[in-house]
Amino acid sequence: MPTATQRFGRDSDDHSGMAGSQPRQIQLMVVDDHPAVRLGLIQLLEGQRDFGVELVCADAESARAQAERANIDVAIVDYHLGGRNGLWVCRHLKQLPKPPRVIVFSAFANDHLAACCVVAGADGVLNKGALGSELCDAVRSVARGRRLIPRPSQPMADMLRRRLDATAQPIFGMLMAGIPRSEISRMLRMSTRELSSRECEMLRTLELLPGEASGFPRATRRLDVERPIPRKLPSAAV
Repeated sequence: MPTATQRFGRDSDDHSGMAGSQPRQIQLMVVDDHPAVRLGLIQLLEGQRDFGVELVCADAESARAQAERANIDVAIVDYHLGGRNGLWVCRHLKQLPKPPRVIVFSAFANDHLAACCVVAGADGVLNKGALGSELCDAVRSVARGRRLIPRPSQPMADMLRRRLDATAQPIFGMLMAGIPRSEISRMLRMSTRELSSRECEMLRTLELLPGEASGFPRATRRLDVERPIPRKLPSAAV
């Protein structure tokens, strides 16, 4: 059982009688700080003929470091990692020269987290209560370029927007509308680095629940679970 970071691999002729007869597998990274969850995910994903688990990490820092030296197609990242969270991992993965697709996988998935995932640049968000087949389908979908992030409810989106300052509000609105970051930078005459910095500041504000102060201990924060995301994601993407 992996305890921190481990590389996985399988022979090219796995599940077939002839080497090279299979299409290229989708190379995966799993990031979760719970040993039993990691093991379950490895067993589920390695059981798929078109998946290969390349990296398994238990914390955010090792995930960032290992991903820089690996060729990952899709990362499945837990939100709560006991230190830096899955959105931090997502942002750093998306800054790689060849960024992987990222699915945020959390027991606390809801439309609040969905909005934060959009700002972080994630490609999908899925509740840990989902069936294994739903996770596998989500991996295949984001690997093909689809976004699987349910659109947050309008009251939630409005509440989050009101937290932001005048500069951040239009950025948030365009991200929620699915406008590419390159287009946002052009429209707002903002460099890529400045936009990334703004997004980081936005996340620090958006992740807080109502009534929480900015200096509240990070490890004790929990997203609102009153509106859980359905187990099966709708086909419409943000």
